[in-house]
Amino acid sequence: MHDDAPSLNGSASVDRRVGAQAPHAGTIAPKRIVFLLYDGFQPLDLAGPWQAFSGANDEGGAGYQLSTVAATPVVGTWDQGLRMQVNATFANDDDAPIDMLFVPGGPGIDQASAHGETLAWLRRRGPQARRTCSVCTGAFLLAAAGLLDGRRVTTHWRSADRLRHLHPGLKVEDDRIYIESGAIWTSAGVNAGIDLALALIERDVGARVSHDVARRLMVFMRRNGDQRQYSQSLRLQNRLAAPLRDLVEKIEASLSARWSVDDMADACHMSRRTFQRKFAAHFGVTPSEVLRRLRFERAAASRASGKLSEKAVRHVMEAGGRPL
Repeated sequence: MHDDAPSLNGSASVDRRVGAQAPHAGTIAPKRIVFLLYDGFQPLDLAGPWQAFSGANDEGGAGYQLSTVAATPVVGTWDQGLRMQVNATFANDDDAPIDMLFVPGGPGIDQASAHGETLAWLRRRGPQARRTCSVCTGAFLLAAAGLLDGRRVTTHWRSADRLRHLHPGLKVEDDRIYIESGAIWTSAGVNAGIDLALALIERDVGARVSHDVARRLMVFMRRNGDQRQYSQSLRLQNRLAAPLRDLVEKIEASLSARWSVDDMADACHMSRRTFQRKFAAHFGVTPSEVLRRLRFERAAASRASGKLSEKAVRHVMEAGGRPL
């Protein structure tokens, strides 16, 4: 059964309903979070979730206990520009229960995935953890240890094809922020680690603390796991040249404006006929259709972050918006 195991105090897993409030933090046993590090880890994959969990302690008394473990007492980033001493090595690991085990990504992930001592520790400790999580290419190490077999997983979109090739038994979804598959949580690159941590905080101690931490970290908008790794506007801009790229940026900055076809043509300094011809050649749909889809994505993201009601989102959908 791939469901969350009981918490450290022996109670059943918390309510999974969206927005459900966990019990008061004072009734929850401390949760031990261990970050597995290696030479060549990505610092932000560690620092982002770490700061989120630390912020949850400050905002709501979540009781997270954070520590690091590695094969050696000191590990460094790929260029050795940042070095840090870990709390424990595999040799002196005290075998205390782990509530959440985090594996960050980084340029050194391939070497870590072939390191026998690292794999042995992960195979022993990973199944014992209540949750085992990866950020970005950290999924490669979990896969190498056999912890992802047969599961739905995600990673940074640039690395998804390589993960599929190396581990064909995985169900890799490269267009998700994070994915929960029982006790295993995998996430996309860099900032997605913060999104994952916020989701775990909400699961443990409720939406209020998670929202407070997001504001503390100045996260522009909390994203749920179903959201795309990069937005419609970035998808559009990636395949465009000016002035159509500039038009997408202008529309994105003022989605509530009227934006008639003539307005868009004027913004591109083109005649209506030339604009429509070039627009159709690039997008394969009408300008109004692209506008509806951008509005839909904004509405869906606002709903996920609690900034827009279900009624308002339905209004956008009834207007014809749908994802690209």
